[in-house]
Amino acid sequence: MFIALRPLAASALASMLALPAAAAEPSSSSSAPGVQVPTVDAPRRSPEPFLRGHRYAFAAGGALLLGGIGVGFFARGEARRADSLESAREASSALHRARAASATANVMYGVAGLTLAYGLLLEFLPEPAADAASLTYHF
Repeated sequence: MFIALRPLAASALASMLALPAAAAEPSSSSSAPGVQVPTVDAPRRSPEPFLRGHRYAFAAGGALLLGGIGVGFFARGEARRADSLESAREASSALHRARAASATANVMYGVAGLTLAYGLLLEFLPEPAADAASLTYHF
């Protein structure tokens, strides 16, 4: 029926909805056995946010994967630029930057894969085991 966000508003709403029903029936002992008095629905809990607890692992894994792709494109560009340079010193420097960026991209791919695997593991574990294996700090 109605959803109130504050407990005081919920109790006021419940008392307002119950007053017309109480005024219609003078006493509860004289009511007919087949007549039911309408009741107020229990307050609902707010829905949990989508990114809670272990689901941050999916966001972090995706960010690491996108970062690895970006660094990989930079490494490929530096390697192609090193082929077109005339100076040996500049070509060597560009090739060194390309190798370092390639190694960084590979590490980011590996960490992204581990992070996504960790998130999948926590997603499919039962709730008590997932809470025990979670790396989040509980206040």
